[in-house]
Amino acid sequence: MANRYSRVRAVAQGASAALAVLSLTSIASAQTADTSAAQPEAESAWTKVCNTDPKSQKKICMTLQNKATDTGQLLAQVAIREIEGEDRKSMAVIVPPGMLLQPGLRVQIDGGQQKAGKYNICFSNGCVSEFLIDDAFISALKKGNNLVLTTLNQQNKPVQLELTLIGFTKVYESAGLSPQDLQAKQKKLQQELQKRAENARKKLIEQQKKATESE
Repeated sequence: MANRYSRVRAVAQGASAALAVLSLTSIASAQTADTSAAQPEAESAWTKVCNTDPKSQKKICMTLQNKATDTGQLLAQVAIREIEGEDRKSMAVIVPPGMLLQPGLRVQIDGGQQKAGKYNICFSNGCVSEFLIDDAFISALKKGNNLVLTTLNQQNKPVQLELTLIGFTKVYESAGLSPQDLQAKQKKLQQELQKRAENARKKLIEQQKKATESE
């Protein structure tokens, strides 16, 4: 009976972690298809967010990256979750719905060995697979170039998604941002992108005007 309770509790904890990751998706949604391209060159595609759990009063940090299309549709999200004072680390991976569930998901760093995982739960906007990871995996992430996700679509064909590991180490080892600081940062980024788009539009109008005058 105790073992059964432990399994049920583990599943519940996994679902809670998945929900926590999905809640952070909305916070980091300002990151677009190619996050590294959307941000200034010096900025990493990774973001670290830390908050205090009101129940346990422990600090929980997530180092995450979103990958989405130009229209904002989620392609993948990876979030490494750590709890203050605990050695246990987990990595939640979210992929779009419509993938075959039974084969599960595989992750690998560059061309290294694949790590297999099963889907824990699916929501309307994505399916979650959670992996237990250790310090060796974190070290490999720090040395790697790309984190490769492989899943199967409904035609049983592999779908590969690559997330850059450039800048991961610096972000992972940082103190992290509060959710409020992250929202402020993303708002500022959005304003900068809008300003660039407006400048590009004005420049195009000026070029068209000059071309018309020279005719």
